[in-house]
Amino acid sequence: MVEFKKANIKMASQNASNIVFRKDYTAPDHQIESIDLSFDLIPTCTEVTSKIIAVPQEDRKSDDLILDGDDLTLVSIKIAGEDSFPGQYDMRPGKLIIHNIKERTEIEIVTRINPRNNLELSGLYMSKNNYITQCESEGFRRITYFPDRPDILAKYRVVIRAPKDYKDLLSNGNLVEQGELLDGRNYAIWEDPFPKPSYLFALVAGNFVAQEQKVTLSDGREALLQIWTEPANKGKTEFAMQSLVKAIKWDEERFGLDLDLDRFMIVATDDFNFGAMENKGLNIFNSKYVLADENVATDQDFANIEAVIGHEYFHNWTGDRVTCRDWFQLSLKEGLTVFREQEFSADMLGDESSRAVKRIDDVRVLRNSQFPEDAGPMAHPIRPESYRSINNFYTTTVYEKGAEVVRMYQTLFGKDGFRRGLLEYINRYDGTAATCDDFLNAMAESNYEDLSQFELWYSQAGTPRISVETKWDEIAKTFTLTLRQNNRTFPGKPAPKPLMIPVKIGILDDAGNDIPLQLEGEDSPDGTSRLLILDEAVQSWTFRNVSTKPLLSIGRGFSAPVIFNTEYTREQLAFLARHDSDLFNRADAFEKLTLQMVDQFITDLSRRGAQNAMPSESYLFAFEDILNDDSLSPAYRAKVLEMPSENYIAENRVLIEPALIREACDLIKRRIGQRLRGSFEDKIKNNQTPGLYRPDAADAGRRALKLLSLSYLAYAQDAKAMQQVRNLYKNANNLTDRLGAVNIAVQASLPIGEELLSKADVEWKSEPLLNNKWLALSTQLRTQRGKRPTVDLIRALTQHPKYQDHNPNSIYALLGTFFRTGGPEFHRPDGMGYQLWVDSVLFVDKFNPQVAARLARALENWRRYEPTLSNLMYKALKYVSEEKNLSPNVREIIEHALTEPV
Repeated sequence: MVEFKKANIKMASQNASNIVFRKDYTAPDHQIESIDLSFDLIPTCTEVTSKIIAVPQEDRKSDDLILDGDDLTLVSIKIAGEDSFPGQYDMRPGKLIIHNIKERTEIEIVTRINPRNNLELSGLYMSKNNYITQCESEGFRRITYFPDRPDILAKYRVVIRAPKDYKDLLSNGNLVEQGELLDGRNYAIWEDPFPKPSYLFALVAGNFVAQEQKVTLSDGREALLQIWTEPANKGKTEFAMQSLVKAIKWDEERFGLDLDLDRFMIVATDDFNFGAMENKGLNIFNSKYVLADENVATDQDFANIEAVIGHEYFHNWTGDRVTCRDWFQLSLKEGLTVFREQEFSADMLGDESSRAVKRIDDVRVLRNSQFPEDAGPMAHPIRPESYRSINNFYTTTVYEKGAEVVRMYQTLFGKDGFRRGLLEYINRYDGTAATCDDFLNAMAESNYEDLSQFELWYSQAGTPRISVETKWDEIAKTFTLTLRQNNRTFPGKPAPKPLMIPVKIGILDDAGNDIPLQLEGEDSPDGTSRLLILDEAVQSWTFRNVSTKPLLSIGRGFSAPVIFNTEYTREQLAFLARHDSDLFNRADAFEKLTLQMVDQFITDLSRRGAQNAMPSESYLFAFEDILNDDSLSPAYRAKVLEMPSENYIAENRVLIEPALIREACDLIKRRIGQRLRGSFEDKIKNNQTPGLYRPDAADAGRRALKLLSLSYLAYAQDAKAMQQVRNLYKNANNLTDRLGAVNIAVQASLPIGEELLSKADVEWKSEPLLNNKWLALSTQLRTQRGKRPTVDLIRALTQHPKYQDHNPNSIYALLGTFFRTGGPEFHRPDGMGYQLWVDSVLFVDKFNPQVAARLARALENWRRYEPTLSNLMYKALKYVSEEKNLSPNVREIIEHALTEPV
């Protein structure tokens, strides 16, 4: 058993960070009317001159103007055109306080910063030789002194001066002038006509090429769209451009929201902490969400690019034009915009089956990532009450659960009612900083509903659990449904109140047909799906004229982010999986059936060994029925029949035993592959995609079903399948198939797994996007008898040329993937995986606390693991907690993990 060792790391000194509470919010004493920024770009000594017009507010509590600043060298201050003198200002950690600002005053501040050494990638930094900014949430204070809070909206004018080899100088708004200075440097002047908070400021300088396209807007105006990349990548932006055009048109048609700019720009960079950033008119993107062709992007990558392009564009109205009053309101912009992104992606797919696949994907993200967060030590409402580092609350709770809360408005009011409420919200708060309550009130008043109880979704943490009871009276022909809310309690917090929960249901007869639904008190049936509103601790509904034995279909379309505790038998789940008319619930029933199979296999493996573990006939029959149902799209069948992730299986168990979970999953796939060999071979044969590669939903679905079928045969150690995997890698005309072949070989432990990985290592050397995919694939290798453990390989790969130890994409691809999906290879009883986690978190924390904090979360649910592992995880967490110079970002994660009960 490992004793955690001190890594040879010198930690940067960090200031202690106080806890910030939502209840302590106060409006700013001064607003900033405008800001003129001037940049003289030099890699190690950029000089920034900021001229602000500060306007004191009538209801101010102090005449002091408080400006935020971090890692800045102050050169000079002028107040009202005069050099400052001692006593006019004070310096405190992270603050510059200018006294006696009692009237509208111009203040000029000159600072110096070092973009080259800014490895935190927050503020102004360098990616290769290009200058890039990232200011959300608190990066602008790393550029100049400023009240760096989202409720300060100012108009920006920006002058950029750079050496002559920097030809492209970009910022928000309109380019009003550019040229060459007398000293040979280039310059550009930008003015943004829209007031914005500091977190939406952007600057980019470098040598790029732009793909350009003009688009005619609904009001007849013409706008210029530009996607800026390094010259070698220009040919990989066509899909991103078409995605942007689709997003603009969709927002016009769905919500009547036009692009309000003459120019809209996107810049792609390899070095970025996030996926993308919605800076007004100048979006900055992680390159993996912009660059695509058949050789560097999979079908899923293409789908992600379309979604993220849409997401950032939709922020133009829900985030930029209407922003957040404070960071506790983050879900106001992010939950709303994730929902808009999800609706956009679904509408681009069109047919019902493809839309169902999108809904299944979105819910799986929620269940795999957010439900564990709601059940763990970092549980928080979508509108948190406190934080130490706001960067730790860019979470699936704020984003994905926030999107589900927004979706419930549409479920309650319909698409027209939701649009009416959204446009009322924008009309009320355009050009201002709003709150979650403002959005709720706009929805309520636009639809003439009382949503006071619905507000609890913003303030209560935890995933609601709904107990389900049914009773059929054969003689009276009635069916009674009783639901009970069980919401998580938190020590020291008030008891949770009943939430307002929309529950969409259907009832199937014994032939699998939907029964027309007629509640007691109704004169006639009204459809075969019904939306019930659960707003009490316990409620019952009775349906009439139910003459055959019914089976409940509950939570259709995932109508609310809750867990329904049902008592379905295997046979009932198999029946729903084969017959439910709601495609989401059909998939959900099969997933629940699979979870039951995994539980059975784990029991069999722990008691009697692998020889006696066999899937039930009802499970195999349901699997085969779905696989061979040609009325269902290939994409839907592939999505339904893929095994749930090991993490999701773990979260559905009382005690997490990673090794047994993996063994059970592998064995189930082997048994299915052996049993349904003929059907899988048929699907491989009939789902080829000859001709040119197309990333559309139809071809992507065929590839998905083909790869799923090949995977099951590979787990069965089918000799023919192994040759098919080899041939697929060799002959594929697209990355989806090529990457899929390597993934199958690695995860199924085929003898050719390492061979294909080695080939990919050589063939993918020149492309950063492929390098990261190769690193992620390598984490899936299984330790073979007599060979070094996978954890040793991962540690060795941190020295591999493909790995860049300061690049977030690279860190997430290798370490993030291993810590998140490594299963028993990471959760080793000798603790070697946790030693790698300790070393990695401490190393990354010294230069990029945001990324380190994300890695740190891998152990937050340590209490739920088997005793040997939980004890080791506790020691690893404790070891990291004792590091004196730990960043506030990481310390918050570690302390929550150690102190908050699960």
